[in-house]
Amino acid sequence: MNRLSWTDSLAAPRSLATRSDLSVAIIEDPGVLDLQFPDGEYIWRTANAALDVELPRDPWQTVWIDGMRYVWTGPGRWRVIGPRHRIGDLIDRLRHADHRGAVTELTGALSCFRIAGSGAAELLMRVCPLALGPINRDEARGTSISGVPALIVREASSVGSWLILPARSYAEYVGLSLVEAARTPERLRLFEPASPPPV
Repeated sequence: MNRLSWTDSLAAPRSLATRSDLSVAIIEDPGVLDLQFPDGEYIWRTANAALDVELPRDPWQTVWIDGMRYVWTGPGRWRVIGPRHRIGDLIDRLRHADHRGAVTELTGALSCFRIAGSGAAELLMRVCPLALGPINRDEARGTSISGVPALIVREASSVGSWLILPARSYAEYVGLSLVEAARTPERLRLFEPASPPPV
C-alpha cells in the first residue's frame, strides 16, 4: 500500500495524482484556527478589527483575503485556513482584542487537499454524498469524503478548484480515496439511461 508522508513545508502543494482534466494535491500542514464569538455587534466589530477582515455572516460563505480564507461554519463560528506561519500573528491579535470569544488552534489537526481542473466536480461526486451543483464559488459545506467528515470549499478560480479538509488522522485514507477516484477512467453517468445488458 502506498503511504503518504508529511513535512512541515507549505512551499507548494504536492501532487498525488494527475490526469488530463484534473489534479489532486496535498497542501502540507496548513494553519487552521476555529473561532467562536458570541452574538453582538460590538463583539463582531472587535473581532473584525483584530483580524482586519469582515467575517462572512451568511451560511457557508467564505472570504479570501491576503492568502487567508475565512469560512462560516455555524452561527457565531468560523474556520480560518492559511499558511501555518501566519496563524500565530492572528492568535496574538485576537488575544489583545476584547472579543470575548473562543480561539482554538487546529494547526496539525486537519489536512488539506486541493482538487483542480474541469474534472474536479466529477471526482468529488465519486467520494462525496453532497449535491455539488448548488455550491457557488467561495462557498463551503460540511460533508463527508469516503465516509470521513470533512469541510469542502469551492474556490473562486477559472478552473474548478476545491479544498477538502478532513481530520489529519484520516488523511492517508482520504488521499488514497481521491487518488483511486482520479484513476477511474470512465465518467459518471448517474442520470443517463442505462444500456441493456449484453445478450
